[in-house]
Amino acid sequence: MQWASASSRLDLPAAAAEDVARQLHAVLGEAPPDLLLAFVSGPGPARTSATVETLKALVPATTFGAVSARGVVTGEHEIEQGVGLSVVAARLPGVDVKPFLLMQDAWAEPVDSAEAFDLRAPGARGAELVVLLGDPFSLDLDRVLMLFNRWAPGVRVVGGMASASPRPGGNTIVLNDWMAHEGGFALALHGAIRADVVVSQGCEPLGPPLDVTHLEDNLILTLDGQPAIERIEQVLRSVPEADRHRLQQGLYIGRPARGDASGRGDYLIRNLLGADRERGAIAIGDIVTLREKIRLHVRDARAAIDDL
Repeated sequence: MQWASASSRLDLPAAAAEDVARQLHAVLGEAPPDLLLAFVSGPGPARTSATVETLKALVPATTFGAVSARGVVTGEHEIEQGVGLSVVAARLPGVDVKPFLLMQDAWAEPVDSAEAFDLRAPGARGAELVVLLGDPFSLDLDRVLMLFNRWAPGVRVVGGMASASPRPGGNTIVLNDWMAHEGGFALALHGAIRADVVVSQGCEPLGPPLDVTHLEDNLILTLDGQPAIERIEQVLRSVPEADRHRLQQGLYIGRPARGDASGRGDYLIRNLLGADRERGAIAIGDIVTLREKIRLHVRDARAAIDDL
């Protein structure tokens, strides 16, 4: 098994693709790899399609996937603004890569049997790992993951959402010869491969778990029986002076990923959207449940490095 990553910040799409192809060939040789995933950052969907066209011609992988993004991560850097191309490719002897599309129409219908799930996600059940990439405006990922949990329990799913555009129709998703501005795709990996999954969210828990005692939709009205804002302010006042600079990175809410959540990596991080001081409520980017024990978090670069 061989893996290679490559990146380029060249402005012209064709030049960036040629630059990346040279880097991949230097590691993997000239023969087509079994898998290639490309992440393209830059203005407009035309950049993604032009990059993909050249890259597919130069590195015709057996399974080729690409997605447009606002920023990309390379082997050495995070490119948060401007143009960027980041690619990972692999030779996978003994590994069966089973790609399939994710279209909202199919996943919106009832999926009430394993057979119905297999029609939508062929190869997902029993996979060592599933890599999933999609468009956030046209794919109900919560429902997709819920159905994975029901019909493919224990299968690990990793991936992310296209982020190049802030509005519907602006992202580009590519799987082999299919290119669209909606939906998504997944890759189920079977055979001679073993994968570890690391949750590295770059956040550190702050203060004690807080019991959700009153809520409306995504508004949390009370925590530990007190107005949510007041309880959070109590926690923040208890932060030692030496650690208060960390609050400048922003405050986030952690939902427990499992019942015994206690430390870093045990929580799903959600944005704190705002506060209503008149009602004492906070709004978060998710729907929590009554008596759920959430926890405040702060961004922490060292935590991300330690996790990895």
